[in-house]
Amino acid sequence: MRIWAEGSPFDMKDVLKARGYRWNDGTDGRPKAWWVEVDEEAFEAELAFLRREVYRREVEPFSQRITAFERFRSAR
Repeated sequence: MRIWAEGSPFDMKDVLKARGYRWNDGTDGRPKAWWVEVDEEAFEAELAFLRREVYRREVEPFSQRITAFERFRSAR
């Protein structure tokens, strides 16, 4: 699962980075946001982390189920 932390507070960037999130600048058509990939088993826990530690409110971050083919295809 890929989770996008769109609109996350700027001062949380170090927290997200320390947790393994990567920055996407939006030039590839994907959201301009921090993102992370987690196993389906860790998905709910990661959403809970974002709600509790980053947004500090109930949110539904954009998420995607991705296949190995989608994950490893080369960017064009």
